[in-house]
Amino acid sequence: MGLASLTIGLTPGCPAGIGPEVWAQAIAQLAPTLTSTTRLRFFASKALLLEGARRAGLQAEVDVQGSEVAVVIGGQRVEIAVADADDRCAHSQVRVVDDDALAGQRDALLRACAAAVRGEIQAMVTGPVRKAALVVHGRHYPGQTELVHEFLHDDDGPPLMVFAGAAFLLGLFTVHVPLAAVPGLVQTASLERAVRRLAEAARALLGVSRPRIAVLGVNPHAGEGGLFGDEEERVAQPLLARLQNESGFDVDAVPRPADGFFADVARAAKGRSVGAPVHAVLAMHHDQGLGPYKLLCGGEGINITWGLRVPRTSPDHGTADALAGTGKADPSSTIAAVHTALRLARS
Repeated sequence: MGLASLTIGLTPGCPAGIGPEVWAQAIAQLAPTLTSTTRLRFFASKALLLEGARRAGLQAEVDVQGSEVAVVIGGQRVEIAVADADDRCAHSQVRVVDDDALAGQRDALLRACAAAVRGEIQAMVTGPVRKAALVVHGRHYPGQTELVHEFLHDDDGPPLMVFAGAAFLLGLFTVHVPLAAVPGLVQTASLERAVRRLAEAARALLGVSRPRIAVLGVNPHAGEGGLFGDEEERVAQPLLARLQNESGFDVDAVPRPADGFFADVARAAKGRSVGAPVHAVLAMHHDQGLGPYKLLCGGEGINITWGLRVPRTSPDHGTADALAGTGKADPSSTIAAVHTALRLARS
C-alpha cells in the first residue's frame, strides 16, 4: 500500500473507562474529514463500538460485510475494518475492571502492534488503558509507550514521549519511573539522545529547520549552584555547552528552573515575553512537564511516541472513570491524535 492510501489502527483502551464512548464520538466527528484513501481499522469488536455509541448517547447502526463495517454514528457514515469478532469486552460495565476488560485492552494493543509490523497499518492511535493490563508473557510494561516500543522500535535506544497541543512541544526525559529513581538516570549519553530526539520531533511536527530547545533542571531552582543537587552542573551543563556547536538545533547553555520556565510561558501568553520563544522543552520527569503542559493544552493535548517504525499517537488523558458512561467525555484530544497520526504517516 503506497503512502497515497493509509490505514490507521485504532485501539479502544479500557472498556470500563471512557475509551469506547470517546472513540464513538471521535469517529462520528472525523467521518466528514476522512478522504477516500484513508481507512480506519478498529482493533476491537463492532459490539464494543456500538456500546461506546450508546454510552455517548449517539444513535448508531452497522452494516456488516465480512470484516468491513459501515458504521453510522450520530448521522455520519464511515467505513471501518473491525479486527476482532470477540464481543466479551462489549459486556464490560463502566468502572468495573474485570479480567475480560484487562485482557481486551492488552490484546487489542498487541494485535495493532503485530499489524504494524506486517505493514497492514501505517499509523496507530491508542485509547487510554490501565497499567495493570500491560502484562505480556510475565513482563509488566509501565505504560503503552514502553510496550509499543518493544515491538516497533527503529533502533536500540529508548523512545521519547513527546506531547503536542500547546505553543511548544514537550519531551519527557524520564516517564514511568519513581521520582526517587530520576537522579540516577541523568546520564550524559541518555540526555544527549533525548535532546536530539526532541529536535527531530520539532523539525517533523513543527516544520522548523533549526528548532530552539530548552532543558529543565532536575532539582528546584535547577540545583541552585549545587545546593539542591548536582545533576545540572555535573551532567547537563557540560553536555549543553558542547551541543551549542550543533548545526541542527539551538539549545540553551544551562538548564532552566522548571517553575521559572513555565512562569515565562504565562508571561508570554499575556504579551510580556522575557525572551525568545522555544519550539520544544525537555522536562526531566513526568509530572514536572505534564502537570503544567496539560493546563496549557486545555484538553486537546496529544501524546506521540518518537522513535518507532510507524507513528503512534494517543490522547493525553487516562481512563477517566468518573466520566465513563456519562456521555460527558470530551473526544477533542482523541480527534487531534488521529489528525496528527495521519499527518505523520503521510510525511
